[in-house]
Amino acid sequence: MRLEIDLKIAQKQTLSLTPSLLQAIRVLGMTRAELDAYLEEATEANPVLDAEAAEEKRDDEAPAKEDGGKAKETDFDWAEYLNDKNYDDVSYAYTMRSFAGSYTAEEAPEAADERAQTLRDYLVEQLSTADLSKALPDVVLAGEIAFYILESLDDNGFLTQTPEEMAKALGVKPEEVGRVLMILRTFDPPGVCAENLADCLILQVQRRGVKNPQIRKIIRECLPDVAAGRISAIARKTGAKRADAEAAVALVRTLDPKPGRGFAGSEKTQYIIPDIFVEKAEAGDGYEVLINHAGIPGLTVSPYYRKVLAGARKGSEEYRFLTERLNAAVMLIKSLEQREQTIYNVTNAVLQRQSAFLEKGREYLRPLTLKQVATELGIHESTVSRTIRGKYIQTPRGVFELKYFFASGVQAADGSDFSSESVRQRISELVAQEDAANPLSDERLTQILQKEGKPVSRRTVAKYRDESGIPSSQARRIRRP
Repeated sequence: MRLEIDLKIAQKQTLSLTPSLLQAIRVLGMTRAELDAYLEEATEANPVLDAEAAEEKRDDEAPAKEDGGKAKETDFDWAEYLNDKNYDDVSYAYTMRSFAGSYTAEEAPEAADERAQTLRDYLVEQLSTADLSKALPDVVLAGEIAFYILESLDDNGFLTQTPEEMAKALGVKPEEVGRVLMILRTFDPPGVCAENLADCLILQVQRRGVKNPQIRKIIRECLPDVAAGRISAIARKTGAKRADAEAAVALVRTLDPKPGRGFAGSEKTQYIIPDIFVEKAEAGDGYEVLINHAGIPGLTVSPYYRKVLAGARKGSEEYRFLTERLNAAVMLIKSLEQREQTIYNVTNAVLQRQSAFLEKGREYLRPLTLKQVATELGIHESTVSRTIRGKYIQTPRGVFELKYFFASGVQAADGSDFSSESVRQRISELVAQEDAANPLSDERLTQILQKEGKPVSRRTVAKYRDESGIPSSQARRIRRP
C-alpha cells in the first residue's frame, strides 16, 4: 500500500459568516435596552463615531452637495471609499428617514414611582398627626417603636417581624410594641400592619363594623375553602346555613388581601417603550407603521476624523488605524439600518395578516407562524425570530410584544382558521357574562365554542381557562348576597 501526499483543486460551497453579517445578526436580535447599551459602548470604543439625538441630526449636518448629490472634491471621497453610491453621508439618522415614516415620541414617561407616594410615606404622614404621647403616655419610646414597625413592613403592608422580635431589637417590652401596633392598625389602608393574611382580613372586617362571628371563624379556619369555593365544607365547619355561608364568603371575597399594593413599590417601575407604533392612516384606509426613534442616538462619522483621514499619508499607522475604525463605524451604521428595515418589513407583513385584530379585537387574532412571514419576505425563519425578540408594538388595541401576533391556531369545519388566543378571549368573555350562581362548566363552554364554529375539546378549554387565570366552575360558583 502506497501512501503519498497530493494536492487537488476542488470546488465546494460553504457558509461563511463575515464580521459584518455577524454584527447585523447580533444587532437585529437586541432589545431596545440592549441596543442602547451596545451603542454607548461602541461610541466610547470608536472615536470615529459621533452619537447624537436623532432629531438633532438634520440637513445642517449633511455635507454640501453638487453634481447630483456627490460630495465636493475638497472633502474626503466617501462614495468611492465606501463603494456605495446610495450614501451622501455616513449617517444612520440621515439615511433611515428615506424608507419609512418615523415616530419620535415625547420623552419617555418618568418613573412615576419616584414621585408617587410609597406605603411607608403614607403611614408616616398619618403618624405625624397622631398624638402618641397623649394616647400612650406611659410608653416612653412610642415614637421610636412606631417608626421601627413601619420600617418592618413589606410592600403589601404585612409585618416582617413579630412583636417579640421587635421588642428584643428595641430593648422594650413586648406589651409596649403591641400597644403601639394597635394604634398603627387603625391607619389607612385597612388591614395594614397585620401579621398574616387572616389577621389582615379580620382588621378589614372590624373596620367595616361587621359583628358576625361566623365571618371571623371562616377567615381563621376556612380560607382555603373560600379560595376553592367549597361552600358546603364551610357551612359544615362553621355550623352555618348554606345561604349564610355563601353570603359570608361573598363578603370575604370583597376584602383586599394586599392592602399596600396600591402604593409605589420599593423597586423602580420598568416601563415598556414600544419599538413600533401603529396608527390609523390619515386617509382612513388601513394602518401606518411608524418606527420609534426616540431614545436611540443617530450615529455619524466625526467630521474631524474625516479631515484627519483625508490628510493622512496612505500606508501610515495613522491611516491604517482610522481606516479600521471607519470600517467598523460604517459596518455598525449599516447594521442599524438593516435592523430597522427588517423590523419595519416584518411588522408590515404581520399587520397585513392581523388587520381584523386591529379593527375588531383579540377574538379575531389569526394564526400566524414564523415560516409564513419568512416566506413572504424571502428571509430565513431565524431572522424573523430575532426580529420579534423583545420588540414591542403600540397599537390602537394596546401595547403588545411583537411575538404575541404569532399564535398557534385551529382550523374550523368551514375551512377558516382561528388562533388559540381568540379562544382564550372568548372563554373570558363567556365567563364574565355567566350567572355567578350557575357558572359555565368546561363542558358547557366547549359546547358553546363548538356551536360558534370553534372545534375545541373540553381538555383544551380547561387548559386555556387555567392559563387565563380563571378558576373552575366550582370555585366560581357563589350566590350574590
